[in-house]
Amino acid sequence: MGNDDRSSLDELEAKAPKRALAVFAHPDDAEFTSGGTLALLCARGWDVNVVVTTSGNKGTKDPEVTPQYLAGIREEEQRHASAILGTHEPIFFGFPDGYVHDDDELRGLIVRQLRLHRPELVITWDGFRPGFNHRDHRNTGRATYDAIYPAADDHLYYVLDKEEGLEPFRPQAMLLAGTQNADYHVDISSVFRTKIRAILAHTSQMRGRTEADMLRQWHENAERARTERPDLPAYREAYKRILLRR
Repeated sequence: MGNDDRSSLDELEAKAPKRALAVFAHPDDAEFTSGGTLALLCARGWDVNVVVTTSGNKGTKDPEVTPQYLAGIREEEQRHASAILGTHEPIFFGFPDGYVHDDDELRGLIVRQLRLHRPELVITWDGFRPGFNHRDHRNTGRATYDAIYPAADDHLYYVLDKEEGLEPFRPQAMLLAGTQNADYHVDISSVFRTKIRAILAHTSQMRGRTEADMLRQWHENAERARTERPDLPAYREAYKRILLRR
C-alpha cells in the first residue's frame, strides 16, 4: 500500500477483521486528503467509518443560504461521497464551522468512536503542522491524537463509556494527512477515479467543476510528481505515519 516502509500496514493487513476510522473536520476533507486510501481499504475488505466534526455550515459565498440549510446539503453530499468510497454512513458531531475546540468534549466524542469501532488504523489531519491555518483542521487532528493516547486506552478516562459496555482500546497506527513531513505514501493509481467521483459528490463546493476538469488536473499533478519524485507513485496520497504500539 505504501512504499516507504510497508511494515506497519502490512501487519494490519494480516489482521482480521481490518478496521479503519477517518476523523476530519468538514464534509469533503476526507475525500480530498484520503479518498483514494479509503477507497483502497474498502476494496480490500476493510471496515471503514468516517467521522466529520462539523457539518460544513459556513462553506458558501451565497448570501441567501442559511447555515441550517447548508449543513443539510453538505451532510447529504458527505453521505453520497462515503457511499462512493464504500465506507459506512458518516458520523457527524455537528459543531459549527470555525468553532471546533480541542477540548474535553471533542476528545470524549472521539474516544467513544474509538472504543465503539475499535479501528486498527486512524486517519486524521496533521494538527501539528507549522503554519497550518485552519483551526478546525488543527483542533480535529490534535483532539484525535490525544483521544487515542492516553484517553481511549485508559478505563479511567470517560468512564461513562463503561455503561455502554465500551472497553478501552488503542489503534495500531495513525496516518496524518496534510503534513509537511510525509514519510508514508499510498499508491492510489487503481482508485483515483473513485476518489475524483467522491470529491465531485460535494457539488456545493465544486463550483461547476466536472470530472474531465478533475482528471486533467490529476494527470498534470501526476506528471509533476513523477518528475519530482520518480521513486514514488505518481498517483499517491501522502501522510506522516505514527505507530501506536502497546
